[in-house]
Amino acid sequence: MLSREKIIRFTFEGAALVVFGIIISLLAMVLTDSSTNRRIQNGYRQSFGTVLDATSYEPVQSPLIKAYSGVEYVYEGLDEDGNPVGYIVAVSVVDRATGLPLELLVGVDHNTAELTGIARAAEDTRGSSVTDDDIAQIEQQITGQQIPVAYGISENMQEQDITGVPVLAGLNDGIYYAQNLEADRSGYIDYVEISIENGFITSVQWDAFNVDMNIKNRRQSALDGVYSVSGLDWATQSYLLCHALIDVQDPDLLAMKSDGTTDIVDGVTVNIRTFIDLVNECIGNSRAGFDKDMYFAGLQEITDSLFAADFESLGIVNDEGFIVFSFEDYPGVFVTEDGTGVNVRQKVTGDMTDYTSPSAVGLYRYNEEGSSVTGSEDGVREDATSYGNDSIDGIPISQIKTYIDGIDGRIAATSDIVTAVNTSYRFLKDYLNWMA
Repeated sequence: MLSREKIIRFTFEGAALVVFGIIISLLAMVLTDSSTNRRIQNGYRQSFGTVLDATSYEPVQSPLIKAYSGVEYVYEGLDEDGNPVGYIVAVSVVDRATGLPLELLVGVDHNTAELTGIARAAEDTRGSSVTDDDIAQIEQQITGQQIPVAYGISENMQEQDITGVPVLAGLNDGIYYAQNLEADRSGYIDYVEISIENGFITSVQWDAFNVDMNIKNRRQSALDGVYSVSGLDWATQSYLLCHALIDVQDPDLLAMKSDGTTDIVDGVTVNIRTFIDLVNECIGNSRAGFDKDMYFAGLQEITDSLFAADFESLGIVNDEGFIVFSFEDYPGVFVTEDGTGVNVRQKVTGDMTDYTSPSAVGLYRYNEEGSSVTGSEDGVREDATSYGNDSIDGIPISQIKTYIDGIDGRIAATSDIVTAVNTSYRFLKDYLNWMA
């Protein structure tokens, strides 16, 4: 018969063996994971090392990647302390000579936005006409230089070329605002806010708040998965559209079609009519010097005439300070005696001038030849990466940082490689919120 002491000893030894076994298993798992991670990182270094030198590489997960038809995947390079050193963007462009896809890896420094390298991606196996020597020549011309890039024009032409970029005339600096006066079927009231600096649109925000103040704004609801649209989430589409407007400056150049959609902003499938209308109202407000504070004061004046009460006492101000009220029950408030519709500025000032029409103010700052660029409904984008003749790969000439000669006699190959580099810039500009 076992004594009490032996039973305790056997129990202790058995428990110790179990604990030891668990420790060994955990250690084996750690060693296995470490070995697997080393093997993965070694593979990354073989694929990416010539493009961007880093201690480790991690895949970037972002819905913006899907918004760029040419961007296949993105990796972030990290130093030994886990700090970002740069990015590898895998870009697919159409070989202009053959129509076949060309897959390239583009490396960009995190801090300087300088190109760190270009290489053919492992996925590029379809026989593009762009040779390794073509890639090497362009890489040599751009490495260590800031992107985006233009070829075939000299840097000293930049100032002259900028005069040809269509820039809206008559804009006053400041912050300008406009909102819908009635809620949509989901209870949302859209608004747009733009900032003007030195006569240029420098920031744009499109969002919507709900008449039910317990419901988050549309952007946050979209990110939470509560508000859904076809394609990318609404928040991402709004972001892309706002940045496209900053690039082209004129809402007409976004080429809204008769059904309210646009083909020229990658990833944007939603109806943009409300956005365009509110942007145009903001532009009119800017030209009239009617800023955001004056707009809100105007809304207060209008509600005073209806209720003889301020926003606070009416309980129609949300946590973000927006006026949450739909005037659908007051159809005559924004209509003149002759039935003409008016906006907030026109209602409170009595000035019926249409500040968005060419007759009210010169629509563009003209270039030396006196020509201007105008938008058109149902406009068609000529290629997949250009907004107009005064941009390169959808990037205004004013944003170009580096000018290269390209490859003599190889215009198509030069264009293909430069497009891949500039596509990387466009993605990183949005992903990292780089200022133009």
